Amino acid sequence: MSGRPTTSSNTHAAGTYQSRLAAWLPVLKKTGCWLLILLPAILLNRMIQEYKVNIPFLDDWMFVDMDVKAAAGQLTWQDFFLVQMEHRMAFVRGVIMLFHHYWPGEYTRQMWFTWLLLCFTTANVGLLIRRTSEAAFAQWWPLLALASVSILSPMQYRIVLWPMMFQVACPAFFLTTALVVLLRPNWPARLRLVLAVICAECATQTFATGLLVWVLMVPMIWWSSALKPGRDRQWFLVAWLLVFGVTAVLYFHGLKNEVDGAFSYKQGEEATMGRNVSEFVRRPKAAASFILRFLGCHLARGSSLSLMHTSLWLGGASLALFGACGGYWLRHFREQALRERLLPWLLLGTYSVGAAFLTSLGRSWATTTGDNAVHARYVIHAVPLTVALVVLVWLIARHLGQHRPDLRRFILQSLTAGAFALIFMQAISWSFGWRMMAVWESSRLRGAANTLFYKLPLTVEGDVAGNRNLARKADDLGHLRPAMLKNSRLDNFSLTPKLLSSNTAELSACVVQTNEQGAGGVVWGYACLPNRERVADAVLLTYKDPHDGHWEIFHVTQVTGLPLYFMEVMSRDLQFTHVPEGHLPNEGLAKFTGQFSFEQLPPGVHRVMAWALDYRGLRVFPMRGFFLVDTQRGRVKRLGNDPKSVNLDWFIEKGLGNPNWETLK
Repeated sequence: MSGRPTTSSNTHAAGTYQSRLAAWLPVLKKTGCWLLILLPAILLNRMIQEYKVNIPFLDDWMFVDMDVKAAAGQLTWQDFFLVQMEHRMAFVRGVIMLFHHYWPGEYTRQMWFTWLLLCFTTANVGLLIRRTSEAAFAQWWPLLALASVSILSPMQYRIVLWPMMFQVACPAFFLTTALVVLLRPNWPARLRLVLAVICAECATQTFATGLLVWVLMVPMIWWSSALKPGRDRQWFLVAWLLVFGVTAVLYFHGLKNEVDGAFSYKQGEEATMGRNVSEFVRRPKAAASFILRFLGCHLARGSSLSLMHTSLWLGGASLALFGACGGYWLRHFREQALRERLLPWLLLGTYSVGAAFLTSLGRSWATTTGDNAVHARYVIHAVPLTVALVVLVWLIARHLGQHRPDLRRFILQSLTAGAFALIFMQAISWSFGWRMMAVWESSRLRGAANTLFYKLPLTVEGDVAGNRNLARKADDLGHLRPAMLKNSRLDNFSLTPKLLSSNTAELSACVVQTNEQGAGGVVWGYACLPNRERVADAVLLTYKDPHDGHWEIFHVTQVTGLPLYFMEVMSRDLQFTHVPEGHLPNEGLAKFTGQFSFEQLPPGVHRVMAWALDYRGLRVFPMRGFFLVDTQRGRVKRLGNDPKSVNLDWFIEKGLGNPNWETLK
């Protein structure tokens, strides 16, 4: 006869469950903390995977000549140390040549290298926090989470989606690595010296701001207890300064731009620092504004506030707070423990201030408005200041709370408010950065699409930072994937038989234009990919070859409107505003125009239609809007949008590019 469980049995089971839960709770909490820390890295990884485009961009083309020399066995050490403006980039060139040698044509691998550098920089920050806080993980993990959100933000889109821009992620990585190495007292001093020197040399050979690593490590060497006072510390410092001196002499000797003007930001082959210094001294107010905007631009994006004003005020506030932390450090300088805890973070923040100063020195002359201070490629240099402030404020608050118990509640409330304010600004910039990654992808895809046609005798309009000569050389080396087209047949692409909706794409007009070059046509319309995923990566104008029925590309143009995701937002905001040129969501934001000469087509009468190119799938989609072009008489006739009106329905049903299709009657 079975009996019911006794109360004592239930109590015992409940106690067992609670004890197990209590045993697992710390593990679950720690796992949750690490997930929050790692989440930015995971999200940025997924964004890179989604938005990366395997094509060189701007300065990436600079290394093609090195590829040509390497293929011919003529590459020398001097090629690695060529000066680009004020930068000696031997480390960058070496890494890129390795990538090109082992993975030719795979430019996206450099993007993943950038992501790894940002992850390693975040890991270094975590090691420094653990070393300087001397607290349990449960106390300082929020600091690392905030640092991770700042370092691995999609506001780094111009860095992580631009192959060679791992260059600008290197200085902060090598600086934090040098600090971590120096703060390892159990390692031999000579080993730490060698590793720190390697870090400083690599930083120097990536970006001009890398020179700051040498300077910033001097106070760290002198005041850190990781080195024994006396002879050990002295010989370490002397050796460091000696190597720095030799490096500086070699760096600045004959420092003049040696690369093509296309890669040197308005500079030719002149002494690169002369004009920079004179302009900086002549316009101190503009230089100061440049520095402040530089320091605040990464937190100022995404809101409806003025970027120029917001970045100026946020940069000023960051610099003022950093100055207050420095003042607190000086006031308590004799407290060795506090001094050593704050010092690495003061140096990390000083890197951002120094980078802002050097960038202002090198770039403020090139603008009258100061807008180049807020370029997204500079974001990475201002982030260390934000990270440093997060840790500095926390360390100082702990120290102040220990000596002023009456202020603990106020300090806690202030820290909480500051953390929420930073999270709020980061959330806005994350949203903005995510959108800009999509914009950057669309821009790179349009550049990649144009590159396909650089070896063909047809006109390509709307180049997006293209470099035709170097692109052809890269293609000859097999470094472009996919390779450039060898002919202008439309069936080089996968031909999609379904016409795009007139709400998505349309060749709206084709009119005759006569100028000094002779008679030609002017076209315009709007072009998006199916489901308005994004604007077309290129618009291909084609005529039907009467001999075998294939479609021949005779002109390539580009959408020049704003990014596609602005469509719905702007159409709502401007719904009661008179827009004189066409329908806003279509012509206004996905508009393309093009001009072609009648000489680009064979003599005679031709059926002309346009196609939207999807570069990722190498597919083309037929667009509505069909025209009859008489190149001999210089006439154009509109045939309409309905395929039936021009006998295109059979063509669509049977599949595009059918060589057996007869010429339209």
